[in-house]
Amino acid sequence: MALRLPNLGDAPLSNKGPRGDLFIRLNVMPSSVFKRQGANLYYQARIPFHRALLGGIVRVPTLDGDVDVRIPGGTQQGEEMVLKGRGVSYLNSAGKGDLFVRFFLQLPRYVVDSFLLLSISLNLNYIQDFDQASANPPRGLC
Repeated sequence: MALRLPNLGDAPLSNKGPRGDLFIRLNVMPSSVFKRQGANLYYQARIPFHRALLGGIVRVPTLDGDVDVRIPGGTQQGEEMVLKGRGVSYLNSAGKGDLFVRFFLQLPRYVVDSFLLLSISLNLNYIQDFDQASANPPRGLC
């Protein structure tokens, strides 16, 4: 990207005539936090499994500082949320782009025995419900 500043460049060698234009070339360095696409920013938030399951508040960095975002219970891996107006300013017009937050679940490496028993119990209930539903399909849909 280059900026042109009229009449702020060098004076002519003969000191006759107007000053030249000053051109400034800008390079934007990539961020270690965000990915940028136009005026929109993308952020990958890592959330613990229990927060994705039950919902809660996640702190998300923005260009204006951190904000607390409420995520609903049952948030899935890769699900996105949009924070309107939290992106980069548009180059030739008013307004800002959006910040897209994609959630990635952090699963625990070590499982507490009580959590393990609970998940086995939930899994068995799911299998039983699935078996009952497939044994008694709804009638009248064929």
